[in-house]
Amino acid sequence: MTIAWVTGGGTGIGLALARRLYRDGASVVITGRRAEVLEQAVATIRAEPSSGHILSFVGDASDPAHVTDVVAQITHRWGAITCLINNAGVNFNHALSDTPIEEYQRSFEINCLAAIRTISAVLPEMKKANAGTLVNISSIYGKMASANSASYTVGKHALAGYTDVLRQSLANTGIQVLGVFPGFIQTDMTLPFVRQGSLRARAGKTPDQLADAIFQALRRRKSELYFPWYVPWALRLHRWFPKVTDRLADRIKR
Repeated sequence: MTIAWVTGGGTGIGLALARRLYRDGASVVITGRRAEVLEQAVATIRAEPSSGHILSFVGDASDPAHVTDVVAQITHRWGAITCLINNAGVNFNHALSDTPIEEYQRSFEINCLAAIRTISAVLPEMKKANAGTLVNISSIYGKMASANSASYTVGKHALAGYTDVLRQSLANTGIQVLGVFPGFIQTDMTLPFVRQGSLRARAGKTPDQLADAIFQALRRRKSELYFPWYVPWALRLHRWFPKVTDRLADRIKR
């Protein structure tokens, strides 16, 4: 039986993934910082036909005490966690000149350090079983930059680096590691940053579409997922012609 923990599971991508896991019969815990959002998410998920289970715990995934408590409660109820999806994230959407040092620190804590903490907490049992699934949801900005999201870019780059280290370290085990690098996904976090009708808005995908792509990537045992179709092309252009990419990014940022 799949025993899953989805951080940032109350809305958007996390909610879509939790719904999918629940429909597939998994026992799922979603966590986040807003109790009312999690309560609504649990009600939404329970409306799905399933033989699975769904619970929520309020807390910050970057808080060591919260991480320890969630792992202990899941293990007590159902057993060791077999699937961890690190989706918790924050984008302050500030340019370089408007980003204080403290914001970089907070972005790193939520966008990267939280994943390090949760994985460190579940990995010992996965290693004992020589099995498990670890999914880190980064961003296209984990591979290139957004001048309007300085601290977010830095935090997601850090998460991408950690995911590489994790995958290499677990290469000879039965533990699967998937790094996810989506472009614009229509969520509560991203919609305020994009003008309706813009190129970015028209190219955006739904959380359910990304969730489908993630589960397909897991079935295929892929190491990385770039979604949707334009993300790998944008990253190639960035790698080959960075100055051209910078000018294009400035044009389509809104």
